[in-house]
Amino acid sequence: MTTNANAPLHDPSEYVARHLQQFAHPASAAGQHPGFFVYPLGLAVVAALFAALVVLAMLTDRRALFRIDRSITFGQRLALWWSCAWRQWLASAFVFAVCFMAFHFLVRSGGSFRSLESDLMTHGPVWNVPGWAFLVSFAPLLVSVLIYVLLILPLAGYMVKSGLVAHALPRPARFGLTQATLMGLTTYAWSIPGSLLIAYVGWRLPYHAQGLIHAVWLVAWGMYIVLPRQVRRIARLAGY
Repeated sequence: MTTNANAPLHDPSEYVARHLQQFAHPASAAGQHPGFFVYPLGLAVVAALFAALVVLAMLTDRRALFRIDRSITFGQRLALWWSCAWRQWLASAFVFAVCFMAFHFLVRSGGSFRSLESDLMTHGPVWNVPGWAFLVSFAPLLVSVLIYVLLILPLAGYMVKSGLVAHALPRPARFGLTQATLMGLTTYAWSIPGSLLIAYVGWRLPYHAQGLIHAVWLVAWGMYIVLPRQVRRIARLAGY
C-alpha cells in the first residue's frame, strides 16, 4: 500500500517516518547518504567541544577538575550527585512530555506546514535554496526541540540548585531565571559531550557488559566531572 507524498499527515509516527525517509535519500549522484558523514563529523564536533571545556575548566578551576570545594567522602559525593540527578530526570521527563504533546499538536494541525512544503516543492528555485527543505519538512520537530531547550535549561537549573541546597551547600540570596538558566547551561554543557563520548566507547564493549559499564561510566562522569562544575556555579552565585 502506497501513500501519497503530498497527503496531509495526522499521526506523528507517520510524519517522522515520511520525513526520515526523505532525508535518507541520496544527497548526490554518487548515491551517498548524508548520514554517512553526519556521525564522524558529529563525533569530531563533540570531541572538540569536550577538549575546549576541559581547557576552560583547567584555566578557571586551577586544574582542580575533580575536586569539590570542601572535604567530602565518596558516599557523600554519591548522595549529592543523586540528589541532583533524580530531580534533573524528573524535570526532563516532564518537559519531554510537554514537548511530545506540542509535537503531536503541530503534526495533527500541520496543514499549513504541508501546504508551505507543497508550494516550495512546486517552485524549484525556492526549494533548492540550501536549508529550506530541512527547515520546512522538520518544522514541527524543530519547534518542539526549541520548546524543550527553552524549558529544560532553567527548570534543570532550579532542580540542581534544590539538590545542592538540600545537602547544606551555599544558598544564593537570589536565584532567578537567569541564574537557573546558567546552572542548567553548565549542567548540560558538561553532561552532553561526556554522555556522547561514553556512548561511542560503549558500542565497542562486549554486548553483555554494555549496559552496566555504560551506567557506571555515566555515574562517574556525573560525580567527578559535572558535579564539581555545578557546586562551583552555586558557590559563585552565592558569592563564595
